[in-house]
Amino acid sequence: MDTQELINSGDLELYVCGVLDLERSIEITQLIKDNIPLQLEVQQIEETYIKLAKGLAPTTNEVALFDKLQAIIGDDKNEVTTTGSSWSNYLGWAAAVALLIGSGYLYMNNANLQETNTTLENQVVTIEQEKDFLSTEMEQTKEVNNDYQEALAFIKDKNTRRVDLAGQKGFEDTYATAFHNAVENVTYIDVAGLPTAPQGKSYQLWSLTLNPLTPTSLGVVENSNDLIRVENANATEAFGITLEDYGGAAGPNLEQLYTLGVIN
Repeated sequence: MDTQELINSGDLELYVCGVLDLERSIEITQLIKDNIPLQLEVQQIEETYIKLAKGLAPTTNEVALFDKLQAIIGDDKNEVTTTGSSWSNYLGWAAAVALLIGSGYLYMNNANLQETNTTLENQVVTIEQEKDFLSTEMEQTKEVNNDYQEALAFIKDKNTRRVDLAGQKGFEDTYATAFHNAVENVTYIDVAGLPTAPQGKSYQLWSLTLNPLTPTSLGVVENSNDLIRVENANATEAFGITLEDYGGAAGPNLEQLYTLGVIN
């Protein structure tokens, strides 16, 4: 519905009187905000209604508005003229018009309040979401810091031995570092010196005893810039890392032995 159709529809008169349902009133409020012709039309309707409520004679341009108002109120017994001679016939319902005008303002204010309330509710939801996000971020940061402090204390422990795993034949540029504590039966492994594992492949960490050579899997290790903690209750004398099919293998593929290091 364009501007002229809305003006001709009679909805603006109903809107000012306050007899439209809330949903339609809100819709018209939105249309009026950015439409100067509609604003002027509503202003003229309000001024005409106020004149009617006061028993004043309308101007020529206001006669049509009085006719619409008469139809809305349901009084078809009196004829509207521009002379003012029959305006006394309207005094019986002029007060009602004034009340309807007040209702119209209440509807407009209510519509604005509803819109403001919705905006505030959306802002509250956004703030709550941001608060939850920040709370999660803080918890994650706290956990990372705790992990870092734990790893740092582990590395500094007098029973922790550092083991450098050097790149082997064909993989000379690779390296890794293990920190093993035989008292706590824990090993931290740094695999930042390994290239990204090819698709369908995984790196696997092995605990080795040397005489006889016996490998024991310590599990698959993913590429990471962080220290990886693994439980290790084995009598470890050396560590090795091989590239295996994704998920790991029962025994090491020595042709894909990337790094190896012996505990001194």
